[in-house]
Amino acid sequence: MYKVFIFDKLIILSGEPLTDINFQHSTQIEVSSRKSIKTAYTNFINTPGEQLLILYNTGNEKRLLDEFISLFWYVEAAGGIVINDRQEKLFIHRFGRWDLPKGKIERNETKSDAAIREVQEETGLLEVSITKELPSTFHIFDHKGKKVLKRTYWYLMEYSGNNDPKPQLEEEITAAVWIPDSQIDTILGNTYSSLKTLVADTIRGV
Repeated sequence: MYKVFIFDKLIILSGEPLTDINFQHSTQIEVSSRKSIKTAYTNFINTPGEQLLILYNTGNEKRLLDEFISLFWYVEAAGGIVINDRQEKLFIHRFGRWDLPKGKIERNETKSDAAIREVQEETGLLEVSITKELPSTFHIFDHKGKKVLKRTYWYLMEYSGNNDPKPQLEEEITAAVWIPDSQIDTILGNTYSSLKTLVADTIRGV
């Protein structure tokens, strides 16, 4: 199952209908072609009040994702949830919201190398290392008249140094700070929908 966020709207891509009680009253549409996916997507984003759409096919979830991606200008990024020895999480503040350090994967760069580089560049912390890969997030946004679908690959990282984070001001990052779990709810109240589940699940150890 893949979750794609469009501002506060959510599209779930699944290889089967979802029968969980949380989805009983949602709109679920079986799709079998790129055209049917595009029609369902267009109707959804143009319907005020609709917050959740489930698109499913039978048995080929990855193909459904690939066909959905083909509707957009597609970019890939990578970033990290960084934890220090006090179990605090590293967040940045940019464009009025709390965010995680991340950025576009460069040509001939691996996902993991890009994640480490972006964390180092955006926070000034060099002693970071990956401990495991986390689920990717997907979100759609407008850029220069195009609809862009961004997939961000996430990694759990640990920081072994003693320096304070410093925001990369030239990237319009206004703060880079360590946040204890006791204050995470405040962060989640002013972050992007695509990050809320990722952060909450990481804190719970999921």
